[in-house]
Amino acid sequence: MDKRTLASKLIANFGTLLTLPELTLDEHSNSCVLLFDGDIVLNIEFDGETGNLILSAYLNELPLEAPEPLLRELMIAMLYWHRTDGATLGHEDATNGVILAQARAVTELDDASFEKMVEAFVNQAERWKKHIADARNAPTATPMQMSATPSHSDGPRIFG
Repeated sequence: MDKRTLASKLIANFGTLLTLPELTLDEHSNSCVLLFDGDIVLNIEFDGETGNLILSAYLNELPLEAPEPLLRELMIAMLYWHRTDGATLGHEDATNGVILAQARAVTELDDASFEKMVEAFVNQAERWKKHIADARNAPTATPMQMSATPSHSDGPRIFG
């Protein structure tokens, strides 16, 4: 079975699980979109060149003022993917948005592992979406608040 057919089968079976039997990959874009809890837009795309299924979600925009503390947190979370369950956080310059993305080879997935991957991804998207919204709504950090952040004198840190 070719990889596109495997991807289509995974999507169709996942749709059945969600009681969405019409869920399929679009013939032209090789993608589909799901909405979770009215708030998380999950894009699922099959990349024919790599044979990967790619999950992605737009989370929110970075704060316009003082985005550095949040960017630092995002970078810390990305170290060995330990706070993202294997997903990647990135910045989309055109929208100033934060995107969560994760790719897996379609040949490494079965129905159960794909369901688990989507569930973990959506959980991370919800968590980071809330965290970014909280950071956007927080008052702008003052120099005194900034000095309370960990410094090199706190000793070496591997995981934030």
